[in-house]
Amino acid sequence: MVPMVVALILGWWLVAASRAQQLPRPSLSLHPSQGVSLGDNVTLRCHLPRLAAWVWLYQEGGWLYKKRKEKEQDTTEFFFPSTLWEHAGRYRCQYRVSWSEEVSVESDPVELVLTGAELVSRGNLVVAVVRGCAAVLIFALGIFFVIDARSLWIRRD
Repeated sequence: MVPMVVALILGWWLVAASRAQQLPRPSLSLHPSQGVSLGDNVTLRCHLPRLAAWVWLYQEGGWLYKKRKEKEQDTTEFFFPSTLWEHAGRYRCQYRVSWSEEVSVESDPVELVLTGAELVSRGNLVVAVVRGCAAVLIFALGIFFVIDARSLWIRRD
């Protein structure tokens, strides 16, 4: 019984000690924060509570960007010189200090919403409708020619 109690206390102490050393959460900001159109320049800035050597930027369901800082800094910028449709989404950042293998928890997310994205999806809808109409027209012409050719064969006999 005593060894089990000692093991439980030791385990609890190890868990508490590891949580106490956890790196603080970074924060992420978006510049400009609103009104970003397709093709605009965008900067995602990860603000670090500690000087960091490695910083990662995650796009949910998409890309991973990483930067190694030669000199430790408290802010890292990820720059998109011309935003594309695939840049839209939710982002988080995370860091690791140079003297430790421990990685911070991820920041709270920021969302990059692109205006003008509706035009892209509407454009795709128009293309789909035009292609569908063309397919129906070609199909109808094909049926017309089959019926017309059949009527010619029936008249000959």
